[in-house]
Amino acid sequence: MVEQVAAIIPAAGLAKRFGSGENKIWSLVGGRSVLERTLAAFQEHPEISSVVVVTGESEIGRVREAVRSFSKVTSVVEGGETRALSVQNGLSALPLDTTIVLVHDAARPLLFGALISRIIAGVKEKGAAIPGTSLPDTVKRVDEKGRIRATVSRSLQVNGETLSGLTSVQTPQGARLSLLKSAYATFDFSSAEPTDEASLLEAAGIPVFVVLGDPDNLKITLREDVERAEQILSKRESIKEMSSSSSTDTNTDKSNPPFFPEIRTGFGYDVHTFALPDAGRKLFLGGVEIPHDRGLEGHSDADVILHAVCDALLGAIALGDIGILFPNTDPAYKGINSLKLLAVVAQRVRQEGWSVINVDATAVAEAPKMMPYSPQMREAMASELEIEVGRVSVKATTSEGMGFVGRKEGICAWAVATLMRR
Repeated sequence: MVEQVAAIIPAAGLAKRFGSGENKIWSLVGGRSVLERTLAAFQEHPEISSVVVVTGESEIGRVREAVRSFSKVTSVVEGGETRALSVQNGLSALPLDTTIVLVHDAARPLLFGALISRIIAGVKEKGAAIPGTSLPDTVKRVDEKGRIRATVSRSLQVNGETLSGLTSVQTPQGARLSLLKSAYATFDFSSAEPTDEASLLEAAGIPVFVVLGDPDNLKITLREDVERAEQILSKRESIKEMSSSSSTDTNTDKSNPPFFPEIRTGFGYDVHTFALPDAGRKLFLGGVEIPHDRGLEGHSDADVILHAVCDALLGAIALGDIGILFPNTDPAYKGINSLKLLAVVAQRVRQEGWSVINVDATAVAEAPKMMPYSPQMREAMASELEIEVGRVSVKATTSEGMGFVGRKEGICAWAVATLMRR
């Protein structure tokens, strides 16, 4: 059966913090309104079959006029007093054959089609998915005077399980329509107000999974956010122009030489000793568990290959090293899978405006044999870095019996990463 995917766009907010005197969805970004740019992302996506826009009573006419050029918009309906009630009105207006629904803030006009695809894929596999980006920085709670009143803990005990890491979530938030309707039917609106669709689903006991978000998926809240959106859009257009020029222009004009993007290379090194055999440590290398009688000693899972790769990536753009980003004094990182650390580093790389061209890592150990696991390591790293497997290399060698590696006291690894400014 072909899934019918619909989108609901809540656009009924009063935008009091924006301060322009009118709804922020009418602000212009690159010559088009915020609402038009948001709708265009869904109009152009091949998996989206219909779109419902929810707006305030006073703006229904203006919105209906604005959406006339978007053929996938099937309804414009009046919103409720809250976001949750507005979305509920949108749900009632969806085509009857809808099976998956995505809810996206009208004020997020820089949505990439790739993110829509990731959410849809996540819903098909898990039932409910939302985009999120890791928060590597410490988060504080501040009062109205700007005074710090509390530090948000990076780890939390829930039913005997330690949950670590903080994530900032975005939209579109997706779910199977039946699950979201069920969550609405069981939520007690008299005692609480859900902040987003994920909180509704969570309250109903429905698992929600996070897929990789996009740092450019900006929500327009304040007037200065429009300027930020213009800058992001300008950057995107420049990249498109560069790509188009490089494929069609022979650059014979010596007075206008070709533009070459900035390329940087970073180097990483890590070493860990073997733990005692009775310590119960498992051996992880390149994100893959490898059978061995001993694991490596460390605060995290002590994956020397991934740690070297993280340092190479951070070093290329002068962001320090993993010791600074993930200190071994923080209990949140105790025993953590280093693939999660690599995911955070990759996110930081993208936030700084860089793309990973390739990674080359070499591990040195007398035992165990690593090369049989190289394909799995490459796939694991490529997935977190969001690049093709062909751009990741993992090699292994020995030290010919010399030094601490030769005495089988530990494993070391080197890595080189090449990055390009986007």
